[in-house]
Amino acid sequence: MTEQELQTLFTTFSAGRTPDGQDFNASRMYTLLEEPFCIWCNFHAPQEEAVPESNRYENLKIRTDRSARDEWIKEKFPSVHFVEAHTDTERFQGTLAAMARGESAIANTSLWNLAENIYGSINLLVRFEDHASRFGNYYYKIYQFKRAHDLKEHYSLQVSLMNLILGQIQSYTPPQARVLLKGRTVDIWQADHLPRLTSELAFWRNIKSGLAKPEAHKPPKAAAAPWRVYANKLMKETKDLVLLPHLNTELRQCLKINGMFTTDDVARAPLTQLQEILEEPFATETYYNARAFLYNKPIWRKKGCFPPPAKKYNLYFDFEATETFTRDNKSFVYLIGLWDKEQDKYVTFVAKTPEEEITIFEDFYNYIKDFENTALYHWTEYEVRKMRKLAGIFPQYAEHLNKLCALCFDLKVAVNDSFYLPAPSFSLKAVAPVFGFNWRQDDCGAMDSMVYFTNWLKTGDENLLHKILMYNEDDCKAMLIVEEALKKADILDPAVL
Repeated sequence: MTEQELQTLFTTFSAGRTPDGQDFNASRMYTLLEEPFCIWCNFHAPQEEAVPESNRYENLKIRTDRSARDEWIKEKFPSVHFVEAHTDTERFQGTLAAMARGESAIANTSLWNLAENIYGSINLLVRFEDHASRFGNYYYKIYQFKRAHDLKEHYSLQVSLMNLILGQIQSYTPPQARVLLKGRTVDIWQADHLPRLTSELAFWRNIKSGLAKPEAHKPPKAAAAPWRVYANKLMKETKDLVLLPHLNTELRQCLKINGMFTTDDVARAPLTQLQEILEEPFATETYYNARAFLYNKPIWRKKGCFPPPAKKYNLYFDFEATETFTRDNKSFVYLIGLWDKEQDKYVTFVAKTPEEEITIFEDFYNYIKDFENTALYHWTEYEVRKMRKLAGIFPQYAEHLNKLCALCFDLKVAVNDSFYLPAPSFSLKAVAPVFGFNWRQDDCGAMDSMVYFTNWLKTGDENLLHKILMYNEDDCKAMLIVEEALKKADILDPAVL
């Protein structure tokens, strides 16, 4: 291929410009499938409402994934050509040039078809010679790396989109692309995914043009960054039906067809009307949840499940666990934090290595002085499930772990069984703010904590550990705040509403 032909190819598929916000990046396939409201915001929301938020967890994953991936590529394809570039344009041009030269393998590539508003990156292109292409008696096939054990839907569609663009550029679409997962390899057959890919791209174009407006999720994560804050605010201000727990998209649509577009609409409708629209228990659940929002007060669902039995000693505890960021490390509980109600203090047990994990559970066990008169409160079943799993792994510690489990009381279950709340779900992050409790840090959540812990081990920076402990302390205290607030709250009786 001559330089002029190569330039013509670049001009054709770049459409004389570089990718911008009007184009669809294949890496956004997850957002299109799972967070389409974010895409709507990109095109139609006031841009000044965007609030950037650093995703430390994803950034760390990307860095560790890239390092492991490049090592694998160099080992399996010693003659690989890595495209080096300072700009998006240089990367696309470098990819085309390497394909034209017939490199045996090309890493860190970028492919565009901006005439159709699509583009993206590919980890590795591998040359095959059983079919001709625009470039000669060879063509390229995609090898994409994913840090997961299972093939997710958005992976398949993302790779299929890039295979589509690759086919357009080289004038031959390989029948399959290859995805390398943790421990296994999967071939993505283009024919299997093309209909769904076509449908999703049409959906994206309809969002872009304003013909489609997807729903947001439930607050406090109504959308991903940078639209999380805006979406949370918008759902609350508009009293959107997504605020009602237990309803899926189809059930919300049933309400809208019958003229109910807000939580107030539902709250003011007769229960008998809702029962004609929705099956039970959804009709009754929806009615009283909407009324809880209308009055901004809890409503009794069932008496007798709350408050939990009083004990002499009451501990509110929460675990923090690591993620497996590299092939060599292991996931383990590195922090057990608890709020001691009677001592009015926060207590922690920290493990630096997987080997120390069982040690902090022993420390947790030894902290309890009176098993007959102690209650351990948690939110969701994760903590108990984790301790029972460890009991199976460490039979010598099983007695102690099972004794801890026997003291546990799931506050989420008790609250969910007892009340309708003016909250979009029964997650602790959704319930605690109803009673005035807010976490002290905006830049530290569960996923951030994993990253801070990893970096603390590397650097020894105690400020990072302090952030983790503050976040965990807030989780522990939030449970106590919710319990105490509900004990004192003016609970409405559904019989008199």
